[in-house]
Amino acid sequence: MSEWKPVVYRGDGAWIGIMPDGRLGVGVESEGRATLTGSGFVPMWPYLERDLPAVLAELSRAWADLGQGGVSSPEELFELTVESAWKSGRSYWMQLAAPWAIEMSRRDGFDQDVVLRLLAEMAASDVLSSGVRKQAQRACE
Repeated sequence: MSEWKPVVYRGDGAWIGIMPDGRLGVGVESEGRATLTGSGFVPMWPYLERDLPAVLAELSRAWADLGQGGVSSPEELFELTVESAWKSGRSYWMQLAAPWAIEMSRRDGFDQDVVLRLLAEMAASDVLSSGVRKQAQRACE
């Protein structure tokens, strides 16, 4: 591939697509700007403000094109997104990552070792409310 291929409109002028080197990236419609890996998956964080099933359905429909980008599945892309938001240390994104991780623990297709590790960290975190920590703890059981 020799040029940027925008695939899914993320919002605010940003697209998720395939970079010229074949990796998943983010850019504007006319130009890829950064790989998702190189950007620490930060461009994916706004999806955390939406409902996981809706976003999963949207990206799954586009996976025939996005799947060329070096990530094995939409579920893996979400695992990487949630993990990066949680590890960011930014309380807003950490708080949004927790419900997604809880939901991911209830769905097939996600690497449960990754999800359970994140949930264990979430259950012990002061960043989250006690109610969300309890939900994370229950999801680990």
